[in-house]
Amino acid sequence: MSNNPMLRSLHQMLRSVVSEELLSQIEPLNVQAITLDSRCVTSGGLFVALGGANTDGRLYIDAAIEKGAVAVLCELDNGRGAYVELSHSTPIIYIPNLALRLSHIASEFYQHPQNEMVLIGITGTNGKTTVTQLICQWLEKLGHTTYSMGTLGNGLTGQLVESPNTTLNAIDLMANLANAKQLGAQYVVMEVSSHGIELGRVDALTFDISAFTNLSQDHLDFHGNMESYADAKKQLFSAKFSKQAVLNGNDNIAFAWAQDWHYENPLSSYNQKLPHANDFVLANDVIYSTDGISAVIDASFGQGQLNAKLLGQFNLDNLLCAINVLCLAGFELAQVLKIAPSLASIPGRMEVFQHGNSPTVVVDYAHTPDALTQTIKALRRHCQGKLSVLFGCGGDRDNSKRPLMAQAASANADSLIVTQDNSRSEPFEQILTHIMTGFTTTENIIIEENRAKAVKLAVSNAKFGDIVLLAGKGHENYQIIGNQCLDYDERALAKSLVEAYL
Repeated sequence: MSNNPMLRSLHQMLRSVVSEELLSQIEPLNVQAITLDSRCVTSGGLFVALGGANTDGRLYIDAAIEKGAVAVLCELDNGRGAYVELSHSTPIIYIPNLALRLSHIASEFYQHPQNEMVLIGITGTNGKTTVTQLICQWLEKLGHTTYSMGTLGNGLTGQLVESPNTTLNAIDLMANLANAKQLGAQYVVMEVSSHGIELGRVDALTFDISAFTNLSQDHLDFHGNMESYADAKKQLFSAKFSKQAVLNGNDNIAFAWAQDWHYENPLSSYNQKLPHANDFVLANDVIYSTDGISAVIDASFGQGQLNAKLLGQFNLDNLLCAINVLCLAGFELAQVLKIAPSLASIPGRMEVFQHGNSPTVVVDYAHTPDALTQTIKALRRHCQGKLSVLFGCGGDRDNSKRPLMAQAASANADSLIVTQDNSRSEPFEQILTHIMTGFTTTENIIIEENRAKAVKLAVSNAKFGDIVLLAGKGHENYQIIGNQCLDYDERALAKSLVEAYL
């Protein structure tokens, strides 16, 4: 993503975060680029030096100045107030809580592009990606240029560029919004992670509509406990961040939020009508078949028939969430429902591979206990034969969910294969030990560390009418083992295996 070539006043960029007295100590300067990476500093650029879990940007201030930085913003963490010092005539501006203020600084640099498009935010443990991509498909089919940001990447619909994070750092996020504006996007649909909210990456944004999918255990290595995790998500629905809020009426956390709704922004809900909800979208007479989902929609926006080629109850939730958002955005329900049958499944989200007499292989990103439970239950409705499940758990992450993943997998599957996920720097044997404590029996459980071998074994052991669920990798085309990022595309492997099945 190239930085904006136009010059910006450093004083103007900082006016909302530091005092006029401090600004008076800095010569008027123009900035032509802004970056967190000292390697990307160019002459006339502004280097932002943040502390970090892996790399401390403050160690690279001298390198940035040598490369031509006209100024440096440096995170201050010793409790002292903001101040300025000079290094080789280059101002270094020390700012407390800089990471939390960076969204506003970047917004000023990029001239507030978020204000010129309709901004839709989606948060929740599971379903963010699917809801985001469904809304984007719908908007494109309704004739609107749409830009999405999230796990699958960032860009115009069908032109996504890989993303390092679900929610980008504050500078890259704002650069993407500027890019979306330049490309003529009328709508931006963004996955908003709890990390993104808590770390201030979206602080300068006010979403026209924000939607919540669900909450279950995940990211406790970052948040510490479920209460803190829920509180991080809840911030998105305050009037500060959202003009309209959409909550899942079937989620207990959402129900508790709705009961105590004291925000000024209006509330809408799907699945069930929540307390204080002005609008709602409900589904009746639901039918799940091998062709997908059909249901009668009863909503405050009208009534109609929903037909979609997606599998599983949680995908009905995702569809209802997307419909709710689109109706709040001003689209007619009948118009939205007419398009639903043409919606495509999302890459790596309940994606089906089947050929001739092969078993059905489903690739899904499910990597939390709740997601795995819901995915297996959904597939059981469609399974005529046996259901086998392959899964692993990521290394260097919350290890308390590993036995819960085992319990979720063993509760409804006929056979299991435990294998690698992204083990990162943690030994597979240690991850496996945690997983195995969740099983009450080891019968019908195979352990195969090599994931590609495990997938081939799972498919070769199945027959026509059986379903093989490959859980955890989804859309990812890599595997992180040790300090190596290895090429690994589970979707391509699944496709090749069913096409070669005899």
